[in-house]
Amino acid sequence: MAYLVSRLLLLGAVVVAAVAGLVPTPAAAATPVTVTVRTTPQLAGVRFVFDGRSAVTGADGAVRFTGGHDRARHTLGVDDGGLSFADRRFSFARWAGQRDPDQAFRRTVGGLPLRRDYTVTAAFTARFRVTVRCVDQDGTAVPRERVPYVTVRADTGQTLRLPVERPVWLDGLLPVYRRSVLGSRAIVYSLQSAVAHGANTVDAGRQRFAPARVRQAVFTTPFHDLTVSARDAVFGSAAGRAARVTLPDGSVRQVPFGADRTATLRGLPHGQYRVEVTGGRGLRADRLVRLSRTQTVRVRVVSRADLALAGGTVLLFAAGLLLAGRRLRAGQGGAG
Repeated sequence: MAYLVSRLLLLGAVVVAAVAGLVPTPAAAATPVTVTVRTTPQLAGVRFVFDGRSAVTGADGAVRFTGGHDRARHTLGVDDGGLSFADRRFSFARWAGQRDPDQAFRRTVGGLPLRRDYTVTAAFTARFRVTVRCVDQDGTAVPRERVPYVTVRADTGQTLRLPVERPVWLDGLLPVYRRSVLGSRAIVYSLQSAVAHGANTVDAGRQRFAPARVRQAVFTTPFHDLTVSARDAVFGSAAGRAARVTLPDGSVRQVPFGADRTATLRGLPHGQYRVEVTGGRGLRADRLVRLSRTQTVRVRVVSRADLALAGGTVLLFAAGLLLAGRRLRAGQGGAG
């Protein structure tokens, strides 16, 4: 009988202990529990609402909600409506640490506990106002009419055509979830092309920028000068009156020779050009030029005088052959 009583007392103690673990004591209920909400990137002025109570993040990009220990289910929401500024805009993207993985991308999450301190992270995407500028190899600004657009590629795989000297909004920050940690990374763009007169003035992928770090993307787009002169192919004297140059896009520029008997075209992108000399007394001469630096091209022109000289030379040679043939035949006849 004594044994049975002792076993009942032991069972009662176990039940009491179990009940005590399920029902918080007044001391446990009074224990403050803090839920910290932090932002990535670190943002001040973001409003969060926890069970109807709102608070705004401070300079550290965090806000804290404190309540008594309980076993209720609580809600947390975000308001990003006031996160648009002159040169940047932020938008809520997702949560981490919100307990329910199915709610990671909802603006309001539920089922949050207040049993012990923990942290919830709110990640934001960001767009930045960026202006593209082009300069030549000497740092001089390139007029927009020469290079009106550039093409860039983001490291996310997106390709964009951007106007030069016109502000545009570009994605600059994306949330990154790695090893259970939610953070942000900057998007990097690489220059693919800056076309002028049908030729790409840059090497694709060599120039990069990140909108999160700079608000002005400055690209170097080299341009060169091409000087043309023309000389008679035989006599070496100056020839022609103008240089007619066909650009990579098919457009044509004609520049007259100056007092120094040269014509210079300035501000050309590297590429292939057809150079012709016009206005001479003879055949039009042309030459293909691969322009990769500032350079001078001399075109050899075959003039009418050259043709007359060549024709006379041929006639004299033919006459000489004919005369030599006659003398040879005459000598053979005398010997007979």
